[in-house]
Amino acid sequence: MKNSYTKEQIRSQIQIVLKNGTFCHLGMAKDNKPYVLTVNYGYDDEFIYFHGSQKGKKVDIISKNPSVCFEVNYGGEVFSNKQSCNWGTKFRSIVGNGKAELINNEETKKKALLAIMRKYSGNNDHEFNPHVVTHTNVYRVSLKDVTAKQNHMYWGD
Repeated sequence: MKNSYTKEQIRSQIQIVLKNGTFCHLGMAKDNKPYVLTVNYGYDDEFIYFHGSQKGKKVDIISKNPSVCFEVNYGGEVFSNKQSCNWGTKFRSIVGNGKAELINNEETKKKALLAIMRKYSGNNDHEFNPHVVTHTNVYRVSLKDVTAKQNHMYWGD
């Protein structure tokens, strides 16, 4: 958001994007080579959460370099104009940076998985197979360093 918005307005916009976005784009780096992938996510007031297998490229990269960035957006409507330089898009997005922290505590892990399920189902009525919880990596990244941007959308949208 550009300069004139209050912290409360920006925080509100961050929550709107987290609520309405579908996927999170997660950026990582290994040996100065960037790597971006799309993940499902959940969130609460403090963290954004994502999960995955206990093996693979994401796990290898994060174990060596937990610094990540993430991006969530929604909208994505393109509008045209007779003049090509007057085309544009209508969207809202957030970008954040932080350390991906592997969650090892089972209760905290279940809380994070519930946040992911709630994001996509809209409710808290979920049971987790203990075996699956044990064999799933769940990460969290603080929402402290997040910026919001919008283009051609207004606060009332």
